[in-house]
Amino acid sequence: MAISHRVLVLRHGRLVAERATADTSREELAALMVGGAVSAPKIAPMPPGPALMRLSGVSSKGEGHAPGLQSVTLTLHGGQITGLAGVSGNGQGALSDLISGLAMPSAGQLEIAGDAITDWSPRRALARGIGRIPEDRHHTGTIADFDLTENAVLETYASDFARHGWLDWAAARAHAKALIQTYDVRCPGPDTAIRLLSGGNMQKLILGRVLETRPRIILANQPVRGLDIGALNYVHTRLAEAREQGAAVLLISEDLDEIMTLSDVIHVISQGRLSPAFARGTMAPEALGRWMAGDGFPEVAHAS
Repeated sequence: MAISHRVLVLRHGRLVAERATADTSREELAALMVGGAVSAPKIAPMPPGPALMRLSGVSSKGEGHAPGLQSVTLTLHGGQITGLAGVSGNGQGALSDLISGLAMPSAGQLEIAGDAITDWSPRRALARGIGRIPEDRHHTGTIADFDLTENAVLETYASDFARHGWLDWAAARAHAKALIQTYDVRCPGPDTAIRLLSGGNMQKLILGRVLETRPRIILANQPVRGLDIGALNYVHTRLAEAREQGAAVLLISEDLDEIMTLSDVIHVISQGRLSPAFARGTMAPEALGRWMAGDGFPEVAHAS
């Protein structure tokens, strides 16, 4: 829109429209890209449910140039999307690793549904109802040379598809087919290597893999990075539906519009420190941006 004179729109391999840039709009182009009107999900106010996860004064060790967490206190409630805004590399990875079961606090306490956690791992996180949408769908969300069936059961093969030490491939393939149909994953079939899919279709398979387990807590780390407008709205809609069904969603994003559109409450993270929570619509984007840049943030965080 900023530098072009005309726009060509491709959809499913066909040229479907041509417009002079001056005579079109973002909304029209988005509709042409996906083949219909595009509408973002509406996040209606609803009272928060019970506290499903609580971090109390949690600290963790940093890795390389990435800071760890510094005395972070955070509560995730059922029926609520908690947005985490911040410039990349300010502790989001450490928090994501902690919730995913990849790390333990070096100080402080992690609780799930009121139970103090002393032994933590990815398998235990899954068993406690945590669904994980990782930041990097290529390197940590999928295995590139595995097909869709194998990727669809990566996290549940031992609990749901293993029989007497053997994998039930028929059940796994049926599960992959169901995900493909339910989540509109555009692909030749469940035997396709996942590396051949577009980013949006890869993300929809990950989303289906997570949501079909009915998780109580959903870690959504950069869930729409690099996706087209159609896939973006699809992911946002499914996260909103999970919220309405009582899940606690932690949305980690560097996109302020995404955070301020979807989140019920918002925190800012800067150098591993977490701001107090504030409700959507109570802080201007400019002020939020200054907090993300660390301007005035340490004093506010310390005062809380």
